[in-house]
This record gives sequence, C-alpha cells and structure tokens, in this order.
Amino acid sequence: MNRTGWLVNDCLTCIPGTNTFWHNLLEWVPLLVDKTRGYTDYSILADVIEMNVAQSTYIEKPYYIIRNGSYFRGINVQNIKTISLIQDILQNNMQLDVINRSDIVVFNTYYVFNKYKNKITATTIKICPLGIDFNFFKPIVDRHPDIPSNSIIFIGSSTNYPKGFSIMLDIIYKTDYHFCLIMKDNFSIDHFPSHIKSRVRVFNSVNQYMVRLLINSCMIAVCTSYEETQHLAGIECGACNIPIVAREIGFYYDCRNDTDWGLIADDTTFIEKIKYVMDHRSEFNPRDYLIQKYSLEICRKNWIDIIESI
Repeated sequence: MNRTGWLVNDCLTCIPGTNTFWHNLLEWVPLLVDKTRGYTDYSILADVIEMNVAQSTYIEKPYYIIRNGSYFRGINVQNIKTISLIQDILQNNMQLDVINRSDIVVFNTYYVFNKYKNKITATTIKICPLGIDFNFFKPIVDRHPDIPSNSIIFIGSSTNYPKGFSIMLDIIYKTDYHFCLIMKDNFSIDHFPSHIKSRVRVFNSVNQYMVRLLINSCMIAVCTSYEETQHLAGIECGACNIPIVAREIGFYYDCRNDTDWGLIADDTTFIEKIKYVMDHRSEFNPRDYLIQKYSLEICRKNWIDIIESI
C-alpha cells in the first residue's frame, strides 16, 4: 500500500454534494491520487492521462491505475498496472479492449461477469460488489405521515426499459395495495386517474435522508427492472430490513439461491410473490443477510486486497 496509484474517471460524482465509490477509494487507499481534475470529458480522458504520465518524473509516475472500464479507450502507458472496474454492461469493442488489456478486471456482480466470461482473455478477474453504508441505511422509528405502513416502495424511473415501469403500473392497477414511488425523473401523480391517486404517493429528486425515511415507512420493496448491474437502491431497502421482490438481475442474481432478502419474480409472478412477502413478512431478514455481503467495510477490504495483490 506504499505505492502511488492514480484514480482515473471523468469525475467523482455527477450529483453535487454526494459521495460515491470513487470518493470511498480515495479515503481508503493511501497514495491514491484523484486524476479527474474535477471533470475531464471521456473523449479526451485517455489522452490527458497519457500526457500526464509522459510529463511525470520517474518518482511521480504511478505504479498502478484504477479506472472506470466502460466509457473511454485503453490508456497507452508502459510499466503501469491497470485495474478496471466494470459496473456497466456495454460489451462494445472499446470496453472489451479495455477489459482484455487490464491486469485486473473487477466486476461488481457475478451477474455482470457472466455477460463477459466467454469474451475475456488472459486477465485476472475479481468480483467485488460496491458497498453501501449500513450505519446510515438502517431501520429507524420515524415514519412519513403520508405513507400507510403497508405500502410498497419502488425506486427508479418511468422508463419501460430498463426499469420495467409498465410492469410496476400493472401491479398498481391490478392490486389494492398502497405505493410509494421515488422517481428519478419528472413522473407526476397526475399520470394516475383519481381512483388510483388515493393509493399512490410520488416523490421526485429527494435526498438520502428522505429516501431512508420513505423506505422505513413501507413494508416491502419492488424492483421491476429488466436490467441492473447491481441495484444499490435494493440493497439500501434491505439494509433498512425491507424485503424485496425483484427479477433475477444484478445482486438478486448473485443471491438467487437464498430467500432471506426476498423473492425472485418475473412479469407473470410479481403480484403473487408480492402477496406472499406481504403475508409472510416475518420470514424475511434482509438486513442481517445483506450486511455480510454488501457493507462498505467488506468492499474496502476487498479493494485493499486487490490493490495489494497487483
């Protein structure tokens, strides 16, 4: 851990005031240098890093680079190890070239790794899920006054792909449950007819404190997405001890043989699986299960081990 490394991405976060995995790495890893310069467009990022390396003295040059492995080309440098994080499913030629030129490739789930396993050559593969803060996302006693205690929470957007929102709407219209929708776009309660509005609450662009409050105000969570590489929002729900009904994607794929966290569903079975979880809520203990796999401390240890092995 006494070797200098460079963290290479376009930026640390796209949302001002929020911390991301990249912030965590900088905190966890001594001598890891932020090379985002606040923001560097992907179109020139590799060029900038190559220029930085060329202009660095022997002592200033990094021993290794940790990079986003998805949105910019391979970095042409000699005698510098590369660790690439793959948390986006693109499978284009540029991304595959980055993967196969890396010394270590880190996938955030087995679900993502399985999309690539037949296209990878001569690289060291690690599976290291991103972690969430279980000290923040946890059961709390406070409840939102507008959310009935038997509500179902959905966190996402109104897109049919990848978020499967048409299925979420189908669930709302075909059941009489109450729903809390945390939307990442401008979806409005006005999209619903009057007889549905009484059972649905919509929240847009809320902060993490409100997200935690709303999760804890509900009984179960639903993820109708057709594609997620991990789904941190689901882990946040589980950390608050809210069980989840989801497709076999992301971390749900990795945990599909267990049921402490919730149940797997598809287009035809969401409603029946939701009913089962609602009726058997005490059988599920997602927090105790997920904290063993997805805590920040476990993520930190995994990444320290990866860096020390290079």
